[in-house]
Amino acid sequence: MKLFLSLCIVFFISFCLAEENAMIRPNGYYSVSWEDIRCFRAPCPQYVATKLNCNDTKNILSINLPASLKSYQNYLTSNESNSVIFFGNISPSPGFPKEASDFNVIRAYKKLPLGNTPASTDKFYLFSDNGIRCIKAPCPSTKAVLVNLYGQSQVVSSIKQPYEANVGSLFDSEWLSSKTVRSDDNGLIGQGTIVNGEVVVSNSYVRLPDPSSKCPSLPLLKCKANNVVIFTRDENRCLTSPSCTDSGGCALFLPICPEGYYLDSWRGAKFGCNGYHCDAYFLPKTHK
Repeated sequence: MKLFLSLCIVFFISFCLAEENAMIRPNGYYSVSWEDIRCFRAPCPQYVATKLNCNDTKNILSINLPASLKSYQNYLTSNESNSVIFFGNISPSPGFPKEASDFNVIRAYKKLPLGNTPASTDKFYLFSDNGIRCIKAPCPSTKAVLVNLYGQSQVVSSIKQPYEANVGSLFDSEWLSSKTVRSDDNGLIGQGTIVNGEVVVSNSYVRLPDPSSKCPSLPLLKCKANNVVIFTRDENRCLTSPSCTDSGGCALFLPICPEGYYLDSWRGAKFGCNGYHCDAYFLPKTHK
């Protein structure tokens, strides 16, 4: 009899734990939409999370951000969440465990402004190097993996981004390229269609924070008379490689960036003149 009761208790506990765990969805990638809904009573979910490349949706009450993303909160919640992808899990909301769900964010990705209108055939991809090396082009050295469907991937030869054409020559293509094909978790998510071995990207979502780590301190450099210090901006948007150059006159023309981008400038050209790039509005400046 005691053995029977013990087995019953173990079964009951296991059943309860299984039920509790079933309420917490495993980690996945989700797009988020927000609407300013007004309710007569709580809870009042204003978000809808949609699992990428799937038809699975869930109403969300709150977005829980990790400490590393708190400074980006204004770019990731409310109306701004309509251009965001979150990686994380959905769990019962502590205040309303039976009525509402929260999204617990592990990683966040923000859509770059001025992409293209998505095609009906677009899907969401992560990109990685497949290790293939060729003597001549085209060389299918990149693997495009369907987000949330990791068993489904395709080898591609190139990835075509829309931003240099849409934003202009001051868009930092080197920065974007460094985020496209990665072996770590800092790569972007591309929304696009594969055509004849090429991924035609409509929109790219870059991981935040950016840069992923603080820019290194610059060494002090003293230049001789009539010289000035100039810098280069690397693929992380950090200033680096200080050097000396002759000082001289600079053009007073100031470039203009399109909507959704701001002008970043630094002393980086001949005669100590400014270098320029147009950075997305949600990216913080990396230098003074």
